[in-house]
Amino acid sequence: MHELRYGFEKERFCVRIDPFVEALSELEDPEFRITIGGAEEVTIVVNLVRGHVQGFAVEKGLVCLLNPKAVAEVAFERILEVALHKDQINLAGQTKLRLGVALWHGGLPVDVLPAAGFLDVLLGEDHAAWPPE
Repeated sequence: MHELRYGFEKERFCVRIDPFVEALSELEDPEFRITIGGAEEVTIVVNLVRGHVQGFAVEKGLVCLLNPKAVAEVAFERILEVALHKDQINLAGQTKLRLGVALWHGGLPVDVLPAAGFLDVLLGEDHAAWPPE
């Protein structure tokens, strides 16, 4: 993966992942796992088949939500875009979110962003983010 970006909308947390398109095309049916951590972790698992989104799931508190399209949106062409509704992120007592992305292939992780595992995303107006709760 080449680059990771994020942003806050009024009611959604948005993530953009720019993969190396050539390298991604060499993987058969890769899977992206985007983890957003507040008081608990939420993971969006995006499955690609032949370069197109086959489907996605939202896992929260180790439970797979039944209707992921009600709480998140996913799009992929050359970049992966994911938006998660704010009400799915437990912000209670949090001053930051943790964000990490892993690219999986054949049941194993093959790349992660950031390389250290997680990026701390500070909350509050000073950081152009939602206020801490």
